[in-house]
Amino acid sequence: MEVVAAQTETAIPLVLESTRQAFLPLLQAKKSEIESVERKTFKYGPTDRHQLDIYYPPAGIEPAGGKAPILFFVYGGGFVNGDRVFAAPYDLVYRNVGAFFAKQGIITVIPDYRLVPEVKFPQPVEDVRDAIAWVIQNPDAASSPSVKADITTIFVHGHSAGSNHTATMVFYPGLLPADILSRIRGLILSGGAYQYSASLHSAVVDQYYGTGPDAQEKTPRALLDRVSDELIARFPDVFMLVSEKEPGDLAQGNETFHGILSKKLGKDIKFSVMKGHNHVSPHSSLMTGQGDEWGFEVVVWIQSLVALN
Repeated sequence: MEVVAAQTETAIPLVLESTRQAFLPLLQAKKSEIESVERKTFKYGPTDRHQLDIYYPPAGIEPAGGKAPILFFVYGGGFVNGDRVFAAPYDLVYRNVGAFFAKQGIITVIPDYRLVPEVKFPQPVEDVRDAIAWVIQNPDAASSPSVKADITTIFVHGHSAGSNHTATMVFYPGLLPADILSRIRGLILSGGAYQYSASLHSAVVDQYYGTGPDAQEKTPRALLDRVSDELIARFPDVFMLVSEKEPGDLAQGNETFHGILSKKLGKDIKFSVMKGHNHVSPHSSLMTGQGDEWGFEVVVWIQSLVALN
């Protein structure tokens, strides 16, 4: 975390490579522990991007109630990048994420999804939905001999573009069947761009949303304005996170979105600042022992909701 602490820039392109390099030796030091967590890969759709990894809690970790909740992690990448496991030498990212939460007794699923320019809105969101549906339909695949999956207690954690997809999946009319929504106990939204001001706008955003007059109406912020009272009544619990060193417009956008969502839901939803982190560092920190406090905060939040079931 010393490298991140010393960074004076917050723009994602300016901190991305140095942050990855900083966490590389920390993750390599935990390589055997990360790789000791059982992982299996499954296809949930027709293309190579329709694959998901499932991480299973180690034997001896007994979830309360005998079944383990399921956490889906939807990574970011600006709509154009991202893989459930990075290429070498960064190939412990996102394996470290799966291992971290699995070691806390949470079955963890990391799906790939299709990327721009091969797809447009809302196809990546449909992929995330389909990955969740596949796991619900295949509970044996999500279970291990020692831990059974609770397909009625699902959490979805999105980061950056993945947070956009996660919010859109719930907000967009007709996209998420009621049977899946009823199983989603909570959403963890981290560092998402929920609307696109001039400083956040890009050619990629145009490729994804289109350039027509209705393009902005597809963003999570605009979709939130139009959610039905019926959806609000059945809305999952929400935990929002933002890095301390997020780019300014992204940080402000998250605070604004939190306020609007809290007002819509009629309660002040949980909001936490990940101290010392930039936009790209939180998930690289898991399993390193440095900067992973936010991960344990998420675990405690999940466990508190599971206890209410």
